[in-house]
Amino acid sequence: MNEQPQESRARLWVAIGVVVAATVTAILLVPDDQRKPVEAIPTPPVQVQPEKAESRKVETEPPESHQEKTAADAEAAAPSRPAEETSSPAAPGPEGSAARSWLAAAGQVSPGQLLEKARQFERSGQLADAWLLYFKAAREGSAAAAMALAEQADPVSFDPARSVFEEPDLVQAHKWYRRAAELGDAEAQQRLQRLLALVEKQAVAGDERAALWLQEWKAR
Repeated sequence: MNEQPQESRARLWVAIGVVVAATVTAILLVPDDQRKPVEAIPTPPVQVQPEKAESRKVETEPPESHQEKTAADAEAAAPSRPAEETSSPAAPGPEGSAARSWLAAAGQVSPGQLLEKARQFERSGQLADAWLLYFKAAREGSAAAAMALAEQADPVSFDPARSVFEEPDLVQAHKWYRRAAELGDAEAQQRLQRLLALVEKQAVAGDERAALWLQEWKAR
């Protein structure tokens, strides 16, 4: 009779011991960072002493004196260019401001005066100004001015250093040779025939533009 209560009590103590052991084990297995919340540690601001900041600035900035010296040496070593090479090329067309200023100041001028001033501009390399005055002189009756315009576009006489055109222009050459011929220049008439022969050759070779020009020129 006494053996059953003793056996029950023994089992109870064993169960209690198991529970206690499991509890202690669970507590020991919990990580430290979950037991107690840890506050975040702010990063302290970095304070640089004045003398240290100045030394860093000197170290990180590029050596300006060396750059200036290098640029100066390169400039001194570069060969000097003539004035005609450094000046910007003239834009095609009558856009010369110097010629317009001269016309405004000169007032009424003759075709001969226009021609002479245009030649002065051309000799000084002011091609746009020269073109404007040649154009005006040719419109007012100067055959020589018309010839000058035509020669700038003629493939035979074309010179990029003396022309406002980037390349020969048969249409412009024909236009101004025709104007010079109308004003009585015999040489212009011969050059018109030469242009006509050139365009005929291009048209036969299959150039459609040349064929159109040829048709138009012969209709005049």
